[in-house]
Amino acid sequence: MDSTWLTGLSMAQFLALVTLLAVGAFTPGPNTTIAAVTGANFGLRATLPHCVGVAFGFASIVALCASGVGALILASPVLATVIHVIGVAYLLWLAWKIARSTSLAEKTVLKPMNVWQSVALQYANIKAWMLALAVAASYMAGAPSPAQRIALVSAVFALFGFCSNGAYGVLGASLRQWLAHGNRVRWFNGAMGLALALTAAWIAVAGQPH
Repeated sequence: MDSTWLTGLSMAQFLALVTLLAVGAFTPGPNTTIAAVTGANFGLRATLPHCVGVAFGFASIVALCASGVGALILASPVLATVIHVIGVAYLLWLAWKIARSTSLAEKTVLKPMNVWQSVALQYANIKAWMLALAVAASYMAGAPSPAQRIALVSAVFALFGFCSNGAYGVLGASLRQWLAHGNRVRWFNGAMGLALALTAAWIAVAGQPH
């Protein structure tokens, strides 16, 4: 079999891409934290819009970076800084909302994210733009059919984004009965809110545009 069986992408390159995405997608982060919190507080079904939003949002960012838009954004210090500040502020706001929720399905304080809110979260994450740009630079060069290569890489990103957040949503939903007793949900949401706030702080420092 030809080693470049997939739109000019060798098997080794494809496996490296899959490994990169598996590690990145399933490692705890802002999206997976939100998926777990949503599953725990509102059930698995409520996490599905978030999963779709993550998949579509990040896949579209990869496609934009592959077409050169990402490089233009990161080349503008003002625009990159605006995205960075908005993203960190949004995560801190979400962390505060999560930490304040003290009972299951308390929609007056915490609400499940819809598809477009999750898409917006991806676009407000400067680290997502930087990762997508790095992937585009690594896997788009020399493609015999750029459009097919962009479609392939974006689809793989979308698949891993959906599955990883879905897995965390299942994990969160499995805790619902346990969390229903005493103050467990209060402590759970407080801990997850703190984790998300710490992630935002890390992004604020490590993801500063240069």
